[in-house]
Amino acid sequence: MASIQLDKKTGKYYFIVDAGKSETTGRRRQIKRRGFPTKTEAKKAMRKVLAEVLMAKELKQDPSKQLFEPFLENWFEAKRVSLRPSTIVNYRQQIEYNILPYLGHFKITDITEEVLQSFVNRLHNERNLAGKTIRATFGIVGEVLKKSSRKGAFDLEILREINLPTENKRVEVWSADDIKTFLDARARILNLTRHFIGMEISVLTGMRCGEVLGLRWSDVDFERKILTIRQTLSKIDDKGNYGLVPEAKTINAFRTVNLPDRLMASLIAHKGLIDHERIVLGDKYEDNDLVVCTKNGSWVHPNNFRRAFNVTRDGLGLPKIPLKGLRHTHATYLVSIGVSPKLVQERLGHANIKTTLGTYSHVLPSMQREVAEKLDRLIAECDRSVTG
Repeated sequence: MASIQLDKKTGKYYFIVDAGKSETTGRRRQIKRRGFPTKTEAKKAMRKVLAEVLMAKELKQDPSKQLFEPFLENWFEAKRVSLRPSTIVNYRQQIEYNILPYLGHFKITDITEEVLQSFVNRLHNERNLAGKTIRATFGIVGEVLKKSSRKGAFDLEILREINLPTENKRVEVWSADDIKTFLDARARILNLTRHFIGMEISVLTGMRCGEVLGLRWSDVDFERKILTIRQTLSKIDDKGNYGLVPEAKTINAFRTVNLPDRLMASLIAHKGLIDHERIVLGDKYEDNDLVVCTKNGSWVHPNNFRRAFNVTRDGLGLPKIPLKGLRHTHATYLVSIGVSPKLVQERLGHANIKTTLGTYSHVLPSMQREVAEKLDRLIAECDRSVTG
């Protein structure tokens, strides 16, 4: 049994879940959670607790009979309360395509080191999935099995014995000359896409696609030459539908980015176009205050933005990098000219500097050579001053 109530004293909601009898005292156990501002939030949290109670009850009855699939589904039901809609979609796809077909029919107690290694090998050899994808998939499996290990259904030591493919983090980027060619697109392409401003923002700031498509004019400070990321275009449900949301990928993704003069000039010119369209359409204009938008002001679907980029890239005869390559190009260029990795991390909105260093480490060898050459010059100057 479970119920949600309104605390009249605080004006907030709370719920009580019957968790069955305690194994030690034999008394009925109740789980109570307080302080929810809305009934909807209380209901989401209660669903998580109910799923955990059900999971514990099933394992207590007979861990040896517990199949991995229902245990995984219960875990996911509890987990989704704390996930962003876009992450929920990604998890659901991982579960449906990369996990259940291989492990769903196994009893948890039958999942051995050999079973897990075979699972990883099949994803690598048969499905030809990238190392990063396999590691993410195995991360989900590992989290579920760690949960079951606390109930005595799985030996946690097994996870440490599995060999996983390495992540090839070398990213596809453009050279400095390629960047110059791309930024000259207005002079090179007759019918340039109206969404080029978004691509220009990405290559000159390192912003993510969703951050660019969610950027508003109110987020741009023309006097200080900065923009602040406060909104993104993201998946808003587990069906993959998109919408504008006042959130970023991580806490670090909420950030302020300084803008070069070249981009400021492009933004000013583009704003003139948007203001004109707003006046012409009048009440028919869907005013979302977006920088990158359709002619009637609505947001641009990432697939359409991606197609526009591909057409522009190919029209300029540039190397075939994906849209996210603009972000990587920006970061790689900064690292190559000696910008501190810490500053690059802050500009990109990475949660951890290890992500920055790991992703752009391929630039470091040339920088190491440059450091050595500078040290040689310093030593040579010291030697000359001594002998002189």
